[in-house]
Order: sequence, then structure tokens, then C-alpha cells
Amino acid sequence: MSARRGPASARSLGIDGRDRHGLGILDEATCMRLLDHERIGRLGLCDSDTPLILPINYLLHDGRIVFRSADGIKTRAAEAAAAACLEIDWFDRFEHDGWSVLASGRLAVVSPEVADASERLPLVPWALRGETRVIELSIEQVSGRVLRPL
Repeated sequence: MSARRGPASARSLGIDGRDRHGLGILDEATCMRLLDHERIGRLGLCDSDTPLILPINYLLHDGRIVFRSADGIKTRAAEAAAAACLEIDWFDRFEHDGWSVLASGRLAVVSPEVADASERLPLVPWALRGETRVIELSIEQVSGRVLRPL
């Protein structure tokens, strides 16, 4: 298996210094570019006192993470404007390099007017059938790290 090259390859990413553990720090623009490039992530949120990590397919649109969901945990969290985060990553287990980006903010159910406009976006849920709602995660904070072999 060969390492993925291109905009999401860890070796192609510039770093903006190192953290206290020696991991490369990705600047905000690089983090946003990676969020825009990827389509699958892990949504982190809490349902009552239970922390959850849920896979979603998403788009970055107007600086927000947008996804569809049927009624359930994610829509309840969005209706409550709950804090949440989205994590994306890529790793090459053979080359021992990779990157990770974490975006955090608040969930919201998108208004009907914005949801109508989002119908033109290529945002199709992979696992859902039937009625869905458009949810967005505002990006209040974004950070990223890159791991490269020493």
C-alpha cells in the first residue's frame, strides 16, 4: 500500500512550530483547508452524561461544518445549541506519519431558508433514508497537529 500524496499527505503540510510533545502545529488556514478537503469525520458530543463519538459525512460551507441527520441524538443536541467538536485525520501506518484536525463550536439546526439553499450542496447522507434535517457546527476554535517520523 502506498502513502497518500497530495493536499492531505502529512509530508506535504507545512507546520507552524511544535507543541510541547514535539508534534507539528498546523496553522488555522491549513486546518480549514483540510476540513474542506475531507468528507468524513467524527462528531464528538454528550448525550446527558454520556460522551459520544459518531461518524458523519459533512461539507465545509461558509466556514461551518454542515451535515444531515435524522431525528435523534444529533438533532436534540443541535436544538439545545450543545457544544460539540469534529475530528478528522489521516495516518500512514507504514510511514508513521499523519495529521489530525479538531474543530469545536456549537451545534444548530439550520433554518428552513438556509436548509432550502443547502439542497443545492452535494450533501447526501450515506447511511440515512427518509427525512433528515440540516445541522451545522459553528467553528469557534480549530487546531491541528502533524506527526512525522523522527
